[in-house]
Formats: sequence, structure tokens, C-alpha cells
Amino acid sequence: MMLQALIAYAERENLGDPDFETVGVRWLISLDQTGQLTADPIPLAANPDEKMPKPKRLVRPRSDPDFVSHGRSYFLCDSLERATVFVEDEAKREKRRVNQAYFASLIEEAARDCQAEAGALKALAAFLRDEGRLSQLHSRLAALKAKTSDNAVFSVDGRMLLESPELKAWWRRKNQRQRDDQEKTESVCLATGVFGQVCRTAGFIKLLGEDTKLISFNKECPAFESFGLSQAANAPVNKDAEEKFRSSLNALISQGLVFNNTVHLHWTRHPIVEDPFDLLASADEKAVEALLKSIRQGQPPVAFDANTYYAMSLSGNGARIVVRDWLESTVPDVQKHIAEWFEDLGIILPDGTRVKRDFKFAALLDGLVRADREKLAPALPTQLLHGALRGRSVPLPQAALAAAIRRQQLDQENKLFPARLALIKVCLLRSPHSQNKKLVTKDNTMTECLNPESRDPAYLCGRLFAVFDRLQYLVLGGVNAGVVERYYASASTTPALVMGRLFRNAQFHLAKAEGGLSTNVNKDFEAITCALGDQFPDALDLEGQGRFALGYYHQKAEYRRRSLERKENETAINS
Repeated sequence: MMLQALIAYAERENLGDPDFETVGVRWLISLDQTGQLTADPIPLAANPDEKMPKPKRLVRPRSDPDFVSHGRSYFLCDSLERATVFVEDEAKREKRRVNQAYFASLIEEAARDCQAEAGALKALAAFLRDEGRLSQLHSRLAALKAKTSDNAVFSVDGRMLLESPELKAWWRRKNQRQRDDQEKTESVCLATGVFGQVCRTAGFIKLLGEDTKLISFNKECPAFESFGLSQAANAPVNKDAEEKFRSSLNALISQGLVFNNTVHLHWTRHPIVEDPFDLLASADEKAVEALLKSIRQGQPPVAFDANTYYAMSLSGNGARIVVRDWLESTVPDVQKHIAEWFEDLGIILPDGTRVKRDFKFAALLDGLVRADREKLAPALPTQLLHGALRGRSVPLPQAALAAAIRRQQLDQENKLFPARLALIKVCLLRSPHSQNKKLVTKDNTMTECLNPESRDPAYLCGRLFAVFDRLQYLVLGGVNAGVVERYYASASTTPALVMGRLFRNAQFHLAKAEGGLSTNVNKDFEAITCALGDQFPDALDLEGQGRFALGYYHQKAEYRRRSLERKENETAINS
């Protein structure tokens, strides 16, 4: 179904033309009938009003990228370095002269065959063959800070050659002759099921700046010739189908979400106004609330029950594409699952004032590493997206919980990073283990804010650790290496070895503490120790460490909430 879905997308978006493709074009170079420059190159932009406008999207004649990379070029529209030898690295100049000579030869070939365009094409060819005119263009491009990789098109007497119907027809005839001359291989197409001519080799797909292929077999490799088939004949697809799924992938990859050298694509069978997948990246607060409200009321924002939803994750391995994940669902189901994702992420902010649900996916990943997201386990972002799109019935990987807890223990600067605690919470909610499923319904520690009724030992230990921290602050004030910096990691893994000592220190601090604040903390201390009983747990497993982190975070947020409330009350009284 994957290839069929990509082919359907190409047909919907008018992609997959074997002779033409849409590319971004940055510059228009204007000439007169003699081949002289008439003005500075004109910048082309999709939206000129944007602060950093993207290149204008134009349709140009298609050529195989593999063909172009071997000393050739595209027709009528190409990069400045291939079309005009505009280079920054002098070592590349001779190589680009070969590309430019081929570019000019295509123009001259078209001039011989297309009488109606012969004059304009000869003017362009004269410009391309004149070193002085090219040097003049290079000076103007440098002044405009043009990039050598920018695509450019040409106009003669104000008419853009790229838009000429006669030149388009000539290019189609030229390509058809080349296809007719190629050796023909016939088989059943795996994508369409139709018997006919199939591709000998597949075209390139641009993935993270590299040329890759979805269908790829080594040339003259016995391992891939066991049945007398060579190269792409092992997975035969016809030219039309190959063009379509390749064009779809190129288009979708350019819009994809990239994490850790993996691109995450998403699309629907029929167009929709708002794609729920985009919310995972943007986490727009109003949009998230609107989605949650609509799902709670049983009124999905997009009523396309029959509309199929697709998502896939791709990475590269050498010159081959690896499909890491594939989803085929429906728009309502994906909306529901993404709403559940944000619902499960809900957690009180560190100041205890409100619950936040709209965490960007990138922010969740940032909570797992110190600075460089590339240090994450490569499969982790894909696995988390897999869970977000498939709903609560699919457990999240224990690797995500382990990474969050490890970072929580190591992070000495921000133990109260809400995105990290939100991810810990959602990992526990979606744990495959029965212990957490029981806690969700009976003794819930995976709440958005403090649950004083919970009797889970790990959660209570986390709360008590926050009490120890609070007591130390009330008695000693800020210290360089407090209880959190010194004992958090050990207390969250082996409470019995650490909490007893901290318990005795807390009793000492309680004796010295004064005022109403200490009274409230003392009440928390007594309530938690009473609920815990006589013994601390010897050791906490991975999920126990997660519940410890939540208990600590919830109690800290509660103290901050009380502090803000007290200050507001004092301000009201004084005013």
C-alpha cells in the first residue's frame, strides 16, 4: 500500500511528470536580442513580503540528477554555477565549464529545431559563449550576494524562455526519442499490477542533502542475481509509477519534520485544511485547546471519516532509503490520538499556577539531552512519534523513560524542566506494565498536579525528598551544594540507603525552623512519613524512578503555588 499511497498523492498534486518538475528559482537574467545584459539579475521570490523569502516555484525541464552530475546540466534553468560558471571555489571552475558547455549545447540544439524560438535561443547561446559578458554577470551577481547554487532562468526581450510552449514540446519529443531507444524490459509492476515495460534503474530521491534511492540493487552483484534478474528488475516498477512515487517522496521530504537524520512525512488521501500532525511540531496553544475541546465534545474539527491518513519515517543508509516506520490510519483516528497525546502530557508548571499541555515535540526531545539533540538514540524520535500517532494502546519505549530519568538525575541546573516531567508522565501512563495501569485507575500518581491521596512508595519518596529540600532552604537558605545536588540521583534509585540520613537531618532542621512556613512543611513531613510507613524502599526500578521524579516535581510546584498565594494575600491586605 505504501507505493500506491505515494502514487495517489502524486496524481492528486499533479506530480510525476517524466519531462518536467517544479523547482525553486532565485534569479531572472534579462538579455536583449543580441545577447547583451539589459539589467541586473532580478530576484524571484514566492512571497516577496516575507523577511526571508523563498525562491519562486517554476516548472523546468526534468533531467535525471545522476545524468546531470556527470558533466551535464538541466535545460533552460539550472544553478548559476552550471549555467554561467559562477563559482566561489576556483578549483571547481574547469569542472563547471564542462557543465556550462553542455548547457549551451542544449540551447543551440533547440535553436536548430525550433524556428519560432531560434532568434531568442541564439541570443542566449551568444551570451553563454562570451567570456566577457559572463564576467560582467558574475560581478553583478556577487554584488547581489547570489549563491552559486541558486537556480536561474533567462528572458530575451522580456519573454521568459522557460515558459515557451514550443520549447516544452521540443523537450518532450527529445525525451520520448531517448526512451524509445532504451533497452526494454517487461514485467509485472509491483506498484500497479500491470504487465509492461519496467525501469532498469530507479531515479534518485533527495534525502537530507544526499542522493538516495528507494529501490536499489548493486550492479553486477551475484547476491542480487539469483533468479537471473539484475538491478531494479528484482523489484520491477514501470516508469510512470516510479516517476510518481519518486516525485511524491521528493515533495513530501521537502516539507517533512527532521530529527536525528530521520525525516518524518505525513499526508492524506484527500486534501484537508489543518493537518493534526503539524500540531506535534508547533503545539500552538489555541489549536491544541480547540482540538481537545472538539474531541471531548465528540465533534472532530475535520469530518473526513473516509479520508485515509499516512505517515512514514525515512532515513538514509549509504545511497539507500530505509523506511523506519509506516502508518496508514484515518484522519479522525489520528486527530483523536494526537488529542490524547496532549491530554496525557498535561502537567502543572513549576510555579504551580496552571497546567500546560502544549509541549512542542522538539521541546520534549530537548528534555532528554543537555544541549545536542543529535546525541539522542537515533530511533527515539521515531518511536515517540509512532506512539503519538497510534494512541494510548501502543506503549512508549522504555528507552524514552530511561533517557528522561537519566537526564533528570544529571541535570543540576533544572530539575523542574516541565517538558521532561511531562514526557516521564506520558511514558508511565503508556507503560506496558500492569503496575502503572493499576495506578492509573486506583492510586493515580500520573496526575497533572500534586495528588495527596497517593500511597505509592516511589511517589511518596519523591514528595518527601522535596520536603527535605524545602526544610533545608528554610533553615540554611541557599547553599552551594544542597540536598538536591548531592543526593537526588541516589535517593531516586536506592531510597533506603539515603533517605534515613536525610530523615534525621530533616528532624534537626524542623527543630530549628520557625514561623508558619515551617508549620506547613512539618504537616507535609508528618503526612508523607505516616503514609510511607516504617521502611523506605530498598531500590526503585525504572518506572519507580519516574514516579519519584513526579512526586518531587509535584511537591515543589505545590510549595511555589503556596508561596505565590501567600504573597498575593499579603499584597491584598496591605493595599
